[in-house]
Parts: sequence; C-alpha cells; structure tokens
Amino acid sequence: MNILLPRKPSAAKFPLVAFTLMAFAFAKIASGADSNPPSQGEPAAASLPSAHVSTNRVVVWDGEQAVKGTGWVNHDTCSMGPQTVEAHSGNTALEFKFKGAGDWLGAGWNWCAFQTGPYGTDIRAMKNFTFWIKSKGKTADLQINLLCNGQVFDIPEHHTEKVSVLAYCPQLSDGQWHQVSIPLADLKQPKGFDPLHVGELQMFNAGAGDGSYFFDDLAFE
Repeated sequence: MNILLPRKPSAAKFPLVAFTLMAFAFAKIASGADSNPPSQGEPAAASLPSAHVSTNRVVVWDGEQAVKGTGWVNHDTCSMGPQTVEAHSGNTALEFKFKGAGDWLGAGWNWCAFQTGPYGTDIRAMKNFTFWIKSKGKTADLQINLLCNGQVFDIPEHHTEKVSVLAYCPQLSDGQWHQVSIPLADLKQPKGFDPLHVGELQMFNAGAGDGSYFFDDLAFE
C-alpha cells in the first residue's frame, strides 16, 4: 500500500472589541454550534482538506493542492501511487502500474486515505466524474468504478457498476494525455450505495498487460 495558517490588533489596544469577540466565541462553544456535523448538502470539510471546491466542480485529487489519499493494489501484480515522471498538470500524477497474464490486475485510490466514518464527497448534485489519463506499455480494457465510504473500512462495500474507459476514450492506448468525462448516471449505484460519502476510485486492467495508466485531476462536475 502506497501511503504518501495577519497580524491582529492586540487586546490591549481594543479591549472592548477583544472582550466582545471572546464572549461571542464562548457563547458559540456553549451552544454546541461548533459540534454540529457537516451539512448534508455539502461535502464534509474534514473529508476534503485540500480539495478545490467550487459551485460546479470538486477536485478530489490533483497532486498539488488536493493531495490527500492512499492507494491499495494486488501486490503480486501491481503498484499504485503518486509519481513525478509523468503529469498532466503540475508535477505529480497517480500511476497504476501492472504486469500479469490472466491475473487480477486491480488497484484503488482512496481520497479519504481510508478514514472511516462520514467522510467523502457528496456527488448527489454532480453529473460527471472527470479525470485526465495516459497509458503506457501493453494494456487491456480499463474498467473503473466508485466506492462509497462506511463506518468501518470496506463496510459497507457498495460499489457502482464498472464502466469501460475505452467507451468514453477510444484513443486511450495512443500514449497521449486525454480528458475523460463519465456521466455518473452510467456508474450505476446499487441499493445501499451512499452518494453523500464517495471516497474511492477503483480500476482494473481487464486482461493481460505490462504497463501503466497515469491519472491526474480527479474531479466531480
């Protein structure tokens, strides 16, 4: 597994202001206002500490500002994690590297870093999952899906259905960077899937291979 805050006026100058601010802060704490869970209509802040978040787009990993994440792989055949040889933007991209014939060539990238509980990206108002990708070496059909988070690691194990990236990027094997946009409607959600807390991209080289896929700028739009 690859693991990879202006200067304020002094209270002496402004005693009344300082006292007022302190009184407000204590009142807020006493009321429990700071202990409320994140609004269910927006991503939990703790889950995306470094993500770019705007009204229409949430970047969950780009290697420069949104950097939180941890990968898992089939250690017999694959490796997964950030590297700096290939990148679409900035200096870093994820590399899913694999080698095998008839073996299970799979991996995942979890932008919650396997932090369990109510963490992840709220995709209910989103329409597409987008990313940049580049292939290298001998590859087969690349299939991906999304996984929602749970109270315990890998529980619930609710995955969307897999889709073939080739269906959205037929030129994937040309060794160039391509932007892929997959409608979330195509990543069908099974009963029990939690779209409020999505935390992982899973990928599979469905066939024999000896190569890599590079991923950059993972986002929901």
